[in-house]
Amino acid sequence: MTAAHLAEQRLREAIDLLPEGVVFLDAEGRYILWNQQYAKIYAVSADLLERGGRFADTLRVGVARGDYPDAIGREDEWIAERLARMSEPSSRHEQRLANGRRILIEERKTSDGGTIGLRVDITDMRESEEAFRLLFERNPVAMVVYDIESRRVRSANQSASDYFGYSASAMAGLPASTLFADQEWPRAHDMLSMDSSGLGEVWQMRCAGGLTGEAVVSTRLSQLEGYPATIVSFFDITERRRIEQRMEHMARHDELTGLANRGHCRAHLRATLEQAGSDETVTLALVDLDHFKAVNDTYGHHVGDALLTDAARRMAELVPEDALLCRIGGDEFAVIFRRSSRTQAEIVSRSIIATLSQPFHVQGNVLHIGATIGFATSPYDSSDPETLLRYADLALYAAKGEKRGTCRSFQLGMDAAAQEKTRLENDFRDALKLGQLHVHYQPLIDLTTGAVECFEALLRWQHPVRGPVSPDVFIPLAEEIGLIDAVGRFVLHTACREAKNWPEHVKLSVNVSPLQFRNGNLISTVINALTSANLPPERLELEITEAVLMEKGPRPSAIIRNLRTFGIGIALDDFGTGFSSLSYLLNYPFTKIKIDKSFILNLERESNSRAVIRAVIGLARNLGLTVTAEGIEHEVVRDYLRDEGCMQGQGYLFGKPTPACDLQRYLETDAQRDAA
Repeated sequence: MTAAHLAEQRLREAIDLLPEGVVFLDAEGRYILWNQQYAKIYAVSADLLERGGRFADTLRVGVARGDYPDAIGREDEWIAERLARMSEPSSRHEQRLANGRRILIEERKTSDGGTIGLRVDITDMRESEEAFRLLFERNPVAMVVYDIESRRVRSANQSASDYFGYSASAMAGLPASTLFADQEWPRAHDMLSMDSSGLGEVWQMRCAGGLTGEAVVSTRLSQLEGYPATIVSFFDITERRRIEQRMEHMARHDELTGLANRGHCRAHLRATLEQAGSDETVTLALVDLDHFKAVNDTYGHHVGDALLTDAARRMAELVPEDALLCRIGGDEFAVIFRRSSRTQAEIVSRSIIATLSQPFHVQGNVLHIGATIGFATSPYDSSDPETLLRYADLALYAAKGEKRGTCRSFQLGMDAAAQEKTRLENDFRDALKLGQLHVHYQPLIDLTTGAVECFEALLRWQHPVRGPVSPDVFIPLAEEIGLIDAVGRFVLHTACREAKNWPEHVKLSVNVSPLQFRNGNLISTVINALTSANLPPERLELEITEAVLMEKGPRPSAIIRNLRTFGIGIALDDFGTGFSSLSYLLNYPFTKIKIDKSFILNLERESNSRAVIRAVIGLARNLGLTVTAEGIEHEVVRDYLRDEGCMQGQGYLFGKPTPACDLQRYLETDAQRDAA
C-alpha cells in the first residue's frame, strides 16, 4: 500500500468519526472524498455519490427528486444560486431538506481551487430555538431577556410590554434599573445575575407613566446568541390574585349562566343542613327543563345556550334572597330553600313552572319549553345531604312519569319503588347473562283449514323468586337500560335455530323494538341470525309497531325496504290503535297486518269493533295483504272472523305460548290433517 493511499484511508477513517458531514471537491467540482454522515444527510441522492462524480449533477438529481423544498417552482434559479455560493463561499448558510431537517453549510476553498464542505444538522437546535421563541413571545407571563454585561433589556414579550406600559421596541435596550424602584435596584442587580425562583420575595416594580406595582420575579441564566443572558419572568401579584379569585369563582359557578354549579350546590346543601336548627326546614327542589333537548337538536347549541341563560334569569327573579339557585347539569337546575316551609317552596316551584311555560324569544325564534320539579325537605324526609338529593331526584322522576309541567314532593313509597326497580334491573342483567331467558312460541292458524302457518316467538322470563315476569315489564326495562339489542339478538338467533326444525311451510314471526331500528344494526343482526341457522329469509317475518314508523328521518323506511329486498316479511302489529295506520299501509311494503286484540275482545259487545274489523279485512284484501286477528279465545269469534274473510288467527283458542320442545303436537296434528 502506497503512502498516499494509506494517508487517504486514514483520512477517511478519521472523518467518518466526525458527527458532521464532510465533503472534499476538486477544482472542477468533482467528488474526491466524503464521510458517512454526509451520505446520511443527503440520503435521497446518496446513490450518486462516487469519486469523480460532479457535485452539480448530484444537486440537479436531488432537486428533481424533491429533496430541496426551497427549489420547487424555481429549480434552475435555485441551482444557480447554490453553485454560485459554493464557488465563492463567504459565510455560513442554512439548507432545508424534504425530510424536515435543517442543515448548516460552511464551505472553504483550498489552495488548489477545490472545496472543503462541512454539513451540520441543526434541526434540533432550530426547533429548540423556535420552541423557546414561541414560548417566550406567546407566554401570558411577562418575560424579558436581560443582558448581564450591558444591564439592559435585550427583548421583551407582549405580556411584558403590556405589564410595564412600554411598546416592544421601547423596551428593547431599556436599562433594567428603569423597571425597578430606586431602592430595589442594588439587590435586583445581583438577583438578575443568578438563578432564582423568587417565590419568597415581592419586588416593587416601576412601570411607564410612574405607575408602580408588586411582582414576584423569577430568573433563569442562559446563553443566547453568544452573550450571557437571564430570562426574567414577572408575576404581577395583583393579577395573580384576580386570577385566583376568578378561578375560585369558576370552580364554584356555571360558566354559561353564572349560577352555582353542582359542586357548589352540594357543598352549600351540606353546610346549610349542618347549620340548620332543630326546628328549621331546608328544602331541595330539582328543576328539569321539558322539551329542551328538542330545541337544542333543532336550533343548535348557540340557541340552546341562550335559552338556558334566559331561563336561569327568569328563575333567579323568583327565588328568595336566602335561597340558592344552581345549575347542576345540562338542563337541570336546583334550588336550596333555607328557612322556607315546604308550602312556600312549592309556591315558588309552581311559579317557576308557570314562568318557564311562557314563550321564549331567542334570536328571532319563538321557543316553548316548560319545567317539571321534584323536591324533598329536611328534617321530614332526611337530614343527610346525599339522601335528600336522591329523594328530590326520585320525586322529580315520579313527577315526569306522571305528568310533565308539575311538581311533586318526595314520598317514602318512591324510594321503595326505586330500589325495587334497581333490583329488577340487576336481576334482568343476570337473567340475560346466565341464560334464564327463554323463547316460547304461539301458533298462528289458517282460519279456514285450521293448519299452523306460523309461530310467533315470544320471550319469557321465569324469575327464580318472583316467578314469571311479564314482558310488559321487562321489555321496556331492557329498552331503558340499553339491553334491547342484546335481547333482540338472543331471540332472533334462538328462534331461527328452532324454526329450522319445523316444516318448510311454517314461518317464524319475531317482534322488533323501535330502539333496534334506531340503533342502526338491525339488518346485520337479522342476516347473521338467518345465516347462522341456515334459515331461508322467506320463512321469517318481523313484527313492528307504529312507534317505529313515527321515527323522523329516512332510516326506518330504508331499513324496512332493505329487509323486504331479502324476502323477509314485515307485519304491522297492533293495527288500528295508532294515529296514521292507513297512510303507513300505502307508504311501506308490509306483507301482513295484525288486528289488535282490543278489537277482537270487544267484538261481541261493540258493533264499532265489528265495523272496524270488516273495514280492515276489506282494505287488506284490496292491498294484497294477509290479515291476522289477535286474541281469539272463543269459537264463535273464530267463525265470525273466518266468515268475514279474515285469513289467519292467533289466540288462546288455538294455543298459548309454549316452549319449542312442546310444538310437536301442533305439527303432528297438521301432518295427520294432511294425511287425511
